[in-house]
Amino acid sequence: MKKIALALVCLCGISFAADYDPVKGQMLSLSCASCHGTDGKSSGIMPTIAGMGKTTMYKTLLDYKNGKRTGTMMQKHVKGFSDAELEQVSYYFSKVER
Repeated sequence: MKKIALALVCLCGISFAADYDPVKGQMLSLSCASCHGTDGKSSGIMPTIAGMGKTTMYKTLLDYKNGKRTGTMMQKHVKGFSDAELEQVSYYFSKVER
């Protein structure tokens, strides 16, 4: 049973990566720069999101979008993105070095 679960997790990761468009991911990530800094490297009080795990970031963004997590601007900001676009942003930031 554990082997089946592991195989499914691996397949999900592969499908996530297969649809990634680096240009689109970078373009969509530009809207994050005003708060989180260029390429997600914050120099202020906002958290640095560069290098964050793609799954963790995607879940966090969905939680903001679905109202499970609250924040000052994040709930309003992510509502303008589709789930697929949030995947692109998550994948982009996961590839940026801290």
